[in-house]
Amino acid sequence: MVKYLKISLSDQHYLIPAHSIVTCEVGSNTEVDILFNLVGHTATGAAEVLGVRLTATTASDAAKTKEQLNSIVDAIEEALSTSWTKPFYVLEPKYPITGFAKIEQEWSA
Repeated sequence: MVKYLKISLSDQHYLIPAHSIVTCEVGSNTEVDILFNLVGHTATGAAEVLGVRLTATTASDAAKTKEQLNSIVDAIEEALSTSWTKPFYVLEPKYPITGFAKIEQEWSA
């Protein structure tokens, strides 16, 4: 069963495929990047999503961002350990998520 992390932000829902996550890392203060194992598309003029960037404006320094990263990693572990009958796991990290963005690579000629 494929598992997804579900994020709700401003009445918009986002799904992150937990089985495709390679790593999580701190971006800048307030940001955590979740990177996927999906690289391989090389069509000219196309873009590929390499991951997502989660922003939490209240995680405003290095220590808080590290706490945010650890809470997200713990949530991924929890999501993957839930029953196969529960494919969605609501991601609620320590600091509320205030932004969601794709990390993309554009393939140009």
